[in-house]
Amino acid sequence: MFVKTFTIGCISGAALVLAGNPDKPEMNPAFDYGRFEAGLRDNLHPTHSSWDYWGPGWIPQSCKDIATSHGLNPNDFTIFNVHYDDCQEGWTFCRHKDSGASEIDMIDIFGRAPVHMRSFIRHLVATPGLHDGAAAFTYSSGDCVVESAPDLSVMLHEISHSLDWHALPQYPSPFSSSGEWQSNYAQDSNTPTGYGRTNWLEDFAETGKVGVFDKVVPGGFGSIAGNWNQIFHQYATYQGYLGDTILPGGTCDKRFPNSETVPKNDNSKRADLGEKPDNTIKSENITLIRVRPEIEGQVAFCNH
Repeated sequence: MFVKTFTIGCISGAALVLAGNPDKPEMNPAFDYGRFEAGLRDNLHPTHSSWDYWGPGWIPQSCKDIATSHGLNPNDFTIFNVHYDDCQEGWTFCRHKDSGASEIDMIDIFGRAPVHMRSFIRHLVATPGLHDGAAAFTYSSGDCVVESAPDLSVMLHEISHSLDWHALPQYPSPFSSSGEWQSNYAQDSNTPTGYGRTNWLEDFAETGKVGVFDKVVPGGFGSIAGNWNQIFHQYATYQGYLGDTILPGGTCDKRFPNSETVPKNDNSKRADLGEKPDNTIKSENITLIRVRPEIEGQVAFCNH
């Protein structure tokens, strides 16, 4: 057990918001990524699920927009609903035929994330490689795109972007732009990874996967990183503000409204399409997440 006696949030936030991007060096020595990924997979288990397919003529509007904006044909996407046992509402996934992530890859890795984290993703989309070096990217709309079979750490990173934008509505969005986040960063000597130095969004997301690891893996982050204290204020702040959201267990109580169901082909005749899938969130026990106007259209890339 590691006794951590640091103070979180003791510096006045507004006065110490830092200019520019995170500039502290990455952890030295860096933590072992292989052990990190294995620890997550050993302790975040798949969630039992079932799935069913849409008819060939329909697609969620946001999946269609992602396809057309990247020169992909919407007709090359398979659309399917995944029903996890811990949520009364399914998720609609969109997979391109040439994606490096299979349907099973998508269902398995997404289902390993704690359900309250998962709830901050609207649609999971799998495509061929679209951006040189990018593994995944997430929109402020809640849509997450993977370009290959993602590691669990990458999935937690991507979901953390959506948490940054949406999970703490009482604070500025993204939360990583706030004095609460940046004043705690100022108390650490390092950034979790070199990639976390890209900008505040990436620092938060890289910290996020560490924060989850520390909670779910026996021995915490210190079990693989003796220098855990170099970034402790960051991952403890992530844990402290998000609380049970990042812990396994429970059932979903928040979801994005799904994007509108539209024809894959703009010139399709309704009579040729078959029955239109009803993709609305119906449960009265689920609070709908709304995108704040000031963050509409934002996107964050993961280049791991």
